[in-house]
Amino acid sequence: MSATATPVRLRGLKVAYVFGGSTGAWMAHLFFASSFVQYSCNAHGTLWYQHVATVVGAAICIHAAWIAYGLYQEGQSATEDAGTSLGANNFIGVVGLIVAFTNLLLILGEGSFSGLIHQGCH
Repeated sequence: MSATATPVRLRGLKVAYVFGGSTGAWMAHLFFASSFVQYSCNAHGTLWYQHVATVVGAAICIHAAWIAYGLYQEGQSATEDAGTSLGANNFIGVVGLIVAFTNLLLILGEGSFSGLIHQGCH
């Protein structure tokens, strides 16, 4: 195994985290934000919880994008049609970056409505 090759077990965990981590962070943020709206209208001083959830979800997505970029860089040493795990890393890294940044945009978009929630509470 070369110095840049990742063991298959670790590669599988990285791939699962790249796709599942950022998507799971978005889903958790969506569920938290939607279920917390009524409580934040009734209890004062709770808006910061939504900001914390947004920051944590965004941090997970950024970390998943960093891991995806690492997979992409590992894949630069082999072509995609080589049939090796390094060749597949190129494609997995690009798709992982797209998924992670899409989930990041969704989280930041949902988080931007936190300031508007209290304006609608009556």
